Amino acid sequence: MDIINKTAAMSPPTNKKETQAFLGVVGFWRMHILNYSLIVSPLYHITRKKNDFKWGPEQRQAFEQIKQEIVHAVALGPVRAGPDVKNVLYTSAGENGPTWSLWQKAPGETRGRPLGFWSRGYRGSEAHYTPTEKEILAAYEGVRAASEVIGTEAQLLLAPQLPVLGWMFKGRAPSTHHATDAMWSKGVALITQRARIGSPTCPGILEVITDWPEGKDFGMLPEEEVTCAEEAPPYNKLTEDEKPYALFTDGSCCIVGKHRRWKAAVWSPTRRVAEAAEGEGESSQFAEVKAIQLALDIAEREKWPMLYLYTD
Repeated sequence: MDIINKTAAMSPPTNKKETQAFLGVVGFWRMHILNYSLIVSPLYHITRKKNDFKWGPEQRQAFEQIKQEIVHAVALGPVRAGPDVKNVLYTSAGENGPTWSLWQKAPGETRGRPLGFWSRGYRGSEAHYTPTEKEILAAYEGVRAASEVIGTEAQLLLAPQLPVLGWMFKGRAPSTHHATDAMWSKGVALITQRARIGSPTCPGILEVITDWPEGKDFGMLPEEEVTCAEEAPPYNKLTEDEKPYALFTDGSCCIVGKHRRWKAAVWSPTRRVAEAAEGEGESSQFAEVKAIQLALDIAEREKWPMLYLYTD
């Protein structure tokens, strides 16, 4: 409490250096405060080299608000594991940027415990995204942050502000969109990979629209269940009837000039047909995930009863 009282009693900074020092102090509570980065954005603005130090109404409001938020900051609960622990990720695309929060509820608790709050402003062209694209951006950033806290194998329930997961699992951007194909694919690939790959006890990401943490119903509807993959036998052990449903995937990345170019490919050994996708600015790991997404799209499009997926 002593450091909180000292922070609350701090006087407004008079120059860039003092503002940077203040931001360094309050940064400790970044994950404890909802919309932290959006609140302190006016303070960061006057610390940039290209900007002059001008302490105006926006800065005064941000300074006083963040001090009050620290006084009332929420204590974050310890990360717990187990099949009965529910992890819920709330995401939302606000007017000024995406926000997301991670909550956890164990058996016997009437309310969940927060594990962290995050937010950031829109960057570059993100401000011109459609509402659907902004929601998927928020979900993408939320999944990345949640995975760092609870790991990639823990059960995660995703509750976006708008029901956008249907768009993600279709793997296709809407006809009118502003995000680049690379950005769209990156968000979809990460989320669908997390939803489709995991141990049998972890159903992945499910779209749960609920008033949790006050809500009590965490049951899954039949149409929300996600079937996890099982280890496939070696290709040469498949029967002749099974081999047509086998696909091989690969992804690579190389430097062309000053840019990274990636390529993802899917190969059907029985049909001797390949399908590929390529782009700029992503890694070979992204290309590997994109190749898996292409394979899943093929199986869904052609309504295969099964899919044997082989990748390195």
